[in-house]
Amino acid sequence: MIEVLSWPPEWQCLRVGCSNFRGTIMVMAPVDRGKSTLVRLLYSFFLSQGRRVAWIDADLGQSMVGPPTTVGCVLSRGRESTDEERLFTPYFRFVGDTTPEREVVATACFVAELWSSVASKSDVVLIDTCGLFSYPAGYWLKMLKIRLVHPEMVVAIGEEEEFSFWRQCLGERLMVLPLPRGVTQKYYELRRSHRKRLFARYFARGKYVRLPLSALRFSLPCYPSFFMLALVEEGSRIIFRVRGRRWIVSEGEIATLQEEESDRELDLSCALCGIYSGEGKDLGLGIMKRFFRETREIEIFAVFVNPGRPEIVIPGCLRVTEEGEERGRFPFFPSTCL
Repeated sequence: MIEVLSWPPEWQCLRVGCSNFRGTIMVMAPVDRGKSTLVRLLYSFFLSQGRRVAWIDADLGQSMVGPPTTVGCVLSRGRESTDEERLFTPYFRFVGDTTPEREVVATACFVAELWSSVASKSDVVLIDTCGLFSYPAGYWLKMLKIRLVHPEMVVAIGEEEEFSFWRQCLGERLMVLPLPRGVTQKYYELRRSHRKRLFARYFARGKYVRLPLSALRFSLPCYPSFFMLALVEEGSRIIFRVRGRRWIVSEGEIATLQEEESDRELDLSCALCGIYSGEGKDLGLGIMKRFFRETREIEIFAVFVNPGRPEIVIPGCLRVTEEGEERGRFPFFPSTCL
């Protein structure tokens, strides 16, 4: 269960003001301002009032709902969700990175998709955003979410002057809360250890599966190229055509692609990946293991949380092990940079 938290004195006004609230609340602020704490407080508060509450977590690197690198959502009524219910929620969308900076459009679209799935089933929808707040990417991301979701209230944490731009856009819909005393900075290792624990718990349910090599794609479901077959065969060579470039499946049972007429290689081993139905429904996450050239197959260590036939695999930009250890990142993100 979620740990019991108390309301800081600086935020008590929000608790009073939300006693009769219905609709969507988005919380935004730069990193380490207490956004997730505020969302958790609101989540517990509204549930205590007997409301149906949806919690959408778009903080890809510090997820409270869904595994890291995903936008997750949980729908609760009568009681708070358990740790397992939040981690293995069926409402999730794979972005493939711990920051949305290179996937602004996808992240905003996924928040909107989840919101549309739960808004009619909820009295209150809470949206926790990430700490990306710099111009232009942070502004684009927040504005896209606001335009797609139309929240009745946007709560910001900090000084009024910091949010003057948003005041012009949102008017009375914006509520600025002061930074409470006691908020501490989360250092990189603390953030990484949080992800390790979640990944380890998630992949403890994993199993090895094989899918056709043609299932491998390099574009997320919100982009048209998701549905385009990337694999072609020319004689004995197995080639992936991705946005004008050609990548050849290397010899050996390692998940490696080599760019044609170049020394550049893309080793997909240990790549965290999203697994989808043919229509683009998120079924679960996996870890890429190897290619089998003879049988034209991919081996993946996979966890499925939604029913459906797995037909498409999308690698993200993070390398992880089944124990949750992060083994670095790709030099580029295949879904956006190829």
